[in-house]
This record gives sequence, C-alpha cells and structure tokens, in this order.
Amino acid sequence: MQRRIASLFAAGSALTVASALGLAGAAAAPAAQSVPIPVPLIHVLRGASFATPPTTAQCQAQLGIACYSPSQFQTAYDLAPLYSNGDNGKGETIVIVDSFGFQNIQSELATFDKGFNLPAPPSFKIIRPVGKVPSFNPTKRPQMVGWAQETSLDVEYSHAMAPGANILLVESPVSETLGTAGFPQIVQAENYVISHHLGTVISQSFAAPEQTFPNAASIMKLRSA
Repeated sequence: MQRRIASLFAAGSALTVASALGLAGAAAAPAAQSVPIPVPLIHVLRGASFATPPTTAQCQAQLGIACYSPSQFQTAYDLAPLYSNGDNGKGETIVIVDSFGFQNIQSELATFDKGFNLPAPPSFKIIRPVGKVPSFNPTKRPQMVGWAQETSLDVEYSHAMAPGANILLVESPVSETLGTAGFPQIVQAENYVISHHLGTVISQSFAAPEQTFPNAASIMKLRSA
C-alpha cells in the first residue's frame, strides 16, 4: 500500500497537527475505517504540536516519524523548471473529492500557506452536490477524523505542488468504506463535476479490495464517472 509522508504543525484547529498529515507507516487513505488508527497518528492527535513548521529532524525526534515541507516535495519532483516557465497550474482547476471533507479546511489551508510562505490559491471553493454533509462529530462518526486528515492532506499538497491552480473541494455526505458503501455518492459527485465542466483534474482518495464487493456487476455500476 502506498505510504504518504507530509508536513505538520499547529494550525489552531480541531485537528491541531493532523493538518496536511500523511504519516510514514500510516495507511494512505482512510477508507478502511474498520482498521484502528495507526499508533503514530494517535500520538499526534493527542496533543503534539509545533508553533512553526518543524524540520524533518524535529519530527523524527519528537514524533518518531519523518515529515517533509512543500519545498522538499517540489525539489524531489524537480518542479523548479516548470515554475520558472510559468507552469504552476495557473488557469487549471483541481477537483478534490472526499467523504465529509473538513469544516475547518479553509482556515487550515490559510495557516499552511502562511507557515510555508505559499500564496493563497486564486480560488478555493467547496460544493456538496449530492446532499448536506453532517456536522463534524468524531464521537458519533469517528471516521470523520480520518477523512478530515485526508481532506487536509489532499487540499494542502495539491496547492503546494500547483500553487497557481484553483481548488474545488467536493464533499460527499456518506463515508466511503470497504465495499460499496459511500462509493455511489462519490461517483454521483464526480458525474456532477464532469457534466458541469467544473475542473480539469480530479483527485480522489479511497480504496477497497475487490473481495468486499458482492459481485462484478456492483463494480460496473460505479464506472459512469
């Protein structure tokens, strides 16, 4: 399974340092909510925080994991030549599809941008084309924590890699879990985006093994987008 590593620091929100967080050793997507939250993530959610973006060494010392800044990712992918040619996503819209989203994502992104000296995206909008998203309640819906984490990671690092692009966050009201639960709503949301020509790139974060679907027909129904 793919592992994601990103940066984290205190953002003054409900998730504290879970903002833009992809831990080494943690699952890449929060789809399989029957799996316990990885120990490193529990440690982070229980109060570890940084006033400013930490270095990789600080993360390793205080959290036992690595974390990397946007500039490190930009260097790893050799984006400087693209940026110097003006190719930074300008004129494009990145559509990000996540279950639930996160109610504080706009302030999270603003804190992220300030901490890493990034410009705000030209446009950042949120739509819910397939129904009202329940209020953030990790007690009644613990899977919301994982999706808030994933939403922060998706939004902030899409912006970090293509700072000139618009961002459209598309939230669905049902958690995608193992099997077909939540998948129809995600597909419906994506069909809405496609039919209304709302973006040029769609980024989605979910996963489910084939054996969690009852039959091949149930997968075929999800192929419309």
